[in-house]
Amino acid sequence: MLKRESRDGVEILTIDRQGFGNSISSGLTTELLEALEDLASDIGLHAVVITGAGEKFFCTGGDVKEYRTIETPEDLNAHFERTRRAMDLLEALPVPVIAAVNGYALGGGAEILLCCDHRVADERAEIGWPQSRLGIIPAWNGIDRLVRDCGPRVASRLMTTGVRIPAKEALALGIVDQLAAPGEALKDALAHAELLRAAAPMALRFTKKVIKATGDQPPEAVRQLQRDGFAELWFSADHKEAEAAFAEKRAPVFKGR
Repeated sequence: MLKRESRDGVEILTIDRQGFGNSISSGLTTELLEALEDLASDIGLHAVVITGAGEKFFCTGGDVKEYRTIETPEDLNAHFERTRRAMDLLEALPVPVIAAVNGYALGGGAEILLCCDHRVADERAEIGWPQSRLGIIPAWNGIDRLVRDCGPRVASRLMTTGVRIPAKEALALGIVDQLAAPGEALKDALAHAELLRAAAPMALRFTKKVIKATGDQPPEAVRQLQRDGFAELWFSADHKEAEAAFAEKRAPVFKGR
């Protein structure tokens, strides 16, 4: 199941299938799709944190037992397209998404963290894409995301060998951004989310929008997006509130508009 917890503008999504390595079943995919569609329209949201239940697994990918019931290419595509959509929605959320990698992130679990904007990993965690050893490739568009993050040479080594790498190496390669002491990944992820709460929600959204545009739009389109966004934010209620708060020497109270 997928557990949801809201903490003053921060949503925590916990994959809770500890007896199954926190793997993603079709039922959990449905829950994830519903949650992400709901969060996409939450104007008061500052950040989303995704993690796994327990201390051993972040996520070990898809539910292998379910896959054994798939008999045709049509059924295969229908099954996996739902999870691909969930990954796309996670990546496309308008606010920063933070992965709290509390344990093993393997296969599809390692693909999930590639959809996140900031990644905190327990120093004991291990990350890997073993699909090539199973005669397949990552199912949820993880190859192009890893190339985007680390370049083709690193992606080739990790994807073709299927080796697991420790969190420390993942940090050096830029796959994760921060290491946490044992058992502290969620705590540190929430600390990062707390930093984001000082920012106006609209500013967070525009910043993420521009950053994403740099990867798929020409430079002039990105510049125009920044110009338009700056003007819109300048005349927003939140910017006026920030100016008033500065003059009155108090913390601003943002409304997301």
